[in-house]
Amino acid sequence: MTSNILEAREQRVLKISQLHQSNYITICVKANIPGMNKNLSEAHFLVRLFSLLIKKHYPCELIKHFESADGPYSIIQIKSSDSLKMKQELVLIEDTHPLGRFIDLDLYAHNDFSISRNSLNMPHRKCYICGKDAHVCSRTQAHSTTTLIEFIKNKVKVYLTYQMERHIYDALIKELELEDKFGLVTKSSRGSHPDMDYKLMKDAMFAILPYLVDLFIIGYEATNLNTLLEQSRPIGIIAEAEMLKATHGVNAYKGLIFILGLTILSSGYALRHNQQFESIFENIKEMSQTVLEEFKQTPKTAGLKAYQNHQITGIRGEAYQGLPSVISALKIYHDEQEQTLRKVLKHLILVSDDTVLLKRAKSIERYHQIKEKLQHVDLDDPIELKAFNAYAIKENLSFGGSADLLIVTIFLKSIQNEYFK
Repeated sequence: MTSNILEAREQRVLKISQLHQSNYITICVKANIPGMNKNLSEAHFLVRLFSLLIKKHYPCELIKHFESADGPYSIIQIKSSDSLKMKQELVLIEDTHPLGRFIDLDLYAHNDFSISRNSLNMPHRKCYICGKDAHVCSRTQAHSTTTLIEFIKNKVKVYLTYQMERHIYDALIKELELEDKFGLVTKSSRGSHPDMDYKLMKDAMFAILPYLVDLFIIGYEATNLNTLLEQSRPIGIIAEAEMLKATHGVNAYKGLIFILGLTILSSGYALRHNQQFESIFENIKEMSQTVLEEFKQTPKTAGLKAYQNHQITGIRGEAYQGLPSVISALKIYHDEQEQTLRKVLKHLILVSDDTVLLKRAKSIERYHQIKEKLQHVDLDDPIELKAFNAYAIKENLSFGGSADLLIVTIFLKSIQNEYFK
């Protein structure tokens, strides 16, 4: 063990001692990483994940994050006097969470010494390779450092892949099942889409979901941000083909595959490279610097025609600028209530360029008139809400581009709360 690691451990103990206060419980969150390199990206992810988990479950008075030669760690203070009960709860987290075997949740109360499992007559932790006593395996070096690290990396990747599938699905279903959505398809209505319904949208959703998860893995494993978009393009093409097969040719999520796909790629890259939440938008901006080149082509799609006629860049422009509409929408997305989600959707319609709406509006003048009309709708008034929804259906309006951005917003809020905040 190097002198730098030993010194870092001494400094960590000193930090805990300095920050510890009477009548408070101090928790140190530290990744359990073997070998000399304690600063693997997985170590940063684990410390961040479990620090946020503790923050959600307990009224934390203080959270401080540190980096050191012995790896990243967090010091958390909780005002409580029942240290034994809390230690039991922390041990339960270590023993039951899918990644708990790779984290140490040390608890300090009334002194500078942590409360151990032994002091509670609890069994030693098990080796995550063979299931025997971890202390024995460590002392005898039963498993190579390479084997242990590869095991940790694989388990973190598998965990994140599973969680991302959940986050993506939740975002898709929350948008789809939001009612009174200004003419968009819901569980109870086709809206202004006679060729779509709830079942068709769910079929399309399940068709593209595996490929969106694949995009996360590509982003997570990437080392070069600049080649990610081109690298992932074949996955997007397959996803679109599978969607059209599931819907018998109806375009349910083509725009979403692009914009949510970019967001997922960037999120995977950010998590693997220990980036902050804000970096997701910068990554998207960097990956998208060539997307406007498509506007030089002969216009065949509504998006290309919108740019040629009105210089509206639509979803491509949103990506090119790093999702500015989504950034602003996240600031008003405070809870999961349907009323809040509708307000977020309204905001996105007003601040973004929706080429789907422009196509349905049939003129740029009417496009702006529709936005102006929505601007003055009080979504807290059920009568006004129902009236605008009926108007959108009667006038055959669709805000499909903004709905895609709503899904992106929901997805990003979800991963922000769980992995970044």
